[in-house]
Amino acid sequence: MASPSENAPQASPLLKSLALCLNVRPFSKTSQMVTWLTLEHGRVTTPVKGAQRPKSAFIGRYDVGYTCELVFYSRERDGVHHIRECTPILLREGLRASWRAAEAAAYACDLTLRTAQPGMANPELFRILSNLLDTLPACAPHEATLALLWFESNLLQAVGLGPDFSPCPRCAPSPRGLFSVEEGRFVCDHRPSRLRTPPTLTLHDDIPVLYRRFLDHPLTETLAEARAADRRDDLGRPEPFPGVFGLRRFLGVFLSAHLDLPPGPRRTTLDLLIG
Repeated sequence: MASPSENAPQASPLLKSLALCLNVRPFSKTSQMVTWLTLEHGRVTTPVKGAQRPKSAFIGRYDVGYTCELVFYSRERDGVHHIRECTPILLREGLRASWRAAEAAAYACDLTLRTAQPGMANPELFRILSNLLDTLPACAPHEATLALLWFESNLLQAVGLGPDFSPCPRCAPSPRGLFSVEEGRFVCDHRPSRLRTPPTLTLHDDIPVLYRRFLDHPLTETLAEARAADRRDDLGRPEPFPGVFGLRRFLGVFLSAHLDLPPGPRRTTLDLLIG
C-alpha cells in the first residue's frame, strides 16, 4: 500500500529567467494573457489573473518591450505556464515617446512571437531583439526601417533559416543571379532547381553583400556607418548602403515563404516608418 507521501501531488518547481514581453492580450474582463521570449526557456505564455484589478500586484509590472525577471511554474497546461512573480528590469520608456519606435518595436516583437519556439532556448534571438529595442528610441525616422532590416536578417540566421548566398564556383562572376526562394539558394545550369516550377527572384549582388554586412556588424555600428554615409538613391530617398530597397523586397518574400507570415503587417509597418 502506497504511503500518503507517495500519493500526494508533486509541486511544480519554479523556473526563473530574464524575459522580453512580446504580447499582451485580454483573457477575461480582469485577466490578461502575456507571451514572453525567455532567455533560458524560449517562448513562454502565462495567464495573469486579475491583472487589471486596481489592487493587482502585477499592475505596471510588464508591457510590450519590457525586460523582466519572470518566475513561473514549470508545469505546462494547455500550452501555458502559471506565473508567480514578474519584476521589471528595463522599461524602455523611450519606445513610448516615439510612435515610429513603438510601431517598429511592436512589429519586431510580433515577428519574434511567430518565430520563437516554446521550450527551446535561443539566446541569439533574445540578444538581437534586446539590441533592437534598446536602439530604436534613438533612431531617426529613416533609420528605424534600416534597424528592422538588420533585425530580420539576423533573426533568420538565429532560427537557422538564413538564405544561402554562396555563388556557384563554376559560373563566371555576374552582378545578377537567379535565386530560388523556396530552396533558399542561387540556381544555375550547374545547380538546377529540384522543383518543377520554382519561384525565383533575380538578385543584384548588392543584396547578398548587404545581408552579410548586417550579420557581421552590430546594430549600433551599422547605424553609425549609415549616418556617416549620407547617400541617396536616384529618387532622393536616403540609401545609406547600396541594396537597401532590394533587400527590403527580398526579405519580405523570403519571410513569407519560410515562416508562413502574412505580408500585410510588415508592409504596413515599413510604409508607415518611411512615410
